Amino acid sequence: MKRVRAGNNGFTRIEFMLLLLIIAVIMAIAVPVYLSTLNSAKTKKCQSNQRTIDSAINAYDGYYDVWPGDGPVADTLGPMWLKQVLRCPASPAPGTYSLGGADVAAGVPPATSCPGGIPSHVVPPQ
Repeated sequence: MKRVRAGNNGFTRIEFMLLLLIIAVIMAIAVPVYLSTLNSAKTKKCQSNQRTIDSAINAYDGYYDVWPGDGPVADTLGPMWLKQVLRCPASPAPGTYSLGGADVAAGVPPATSCPGGIPSHVVPPQ
């Protein structure tokens, strides 16, 4: 018969396996929630950037009484209307936002598009 020492404070293999199982279950719950929250935050940031660009477009129109033309936002609006070059945090494609679809004669303002073309990054109508 095997005697157990009185000073043995270690984990048994079963206890260690249960600990690993508990950690794995917690990770299985936490990681998808974290990734979902991260993706949602990137979408909100992209939409916020587009609203900032729309405000700059309206300021441009108020100053020059004409809508800005099509093209990259950094070239079209420049540092006078935007303090920094805005980038989509979730876009796999490098680059900045662009303006397109403006019809100056008809008074149609340009629309802002996400550089990655991500459908969920469209600003909802207000």
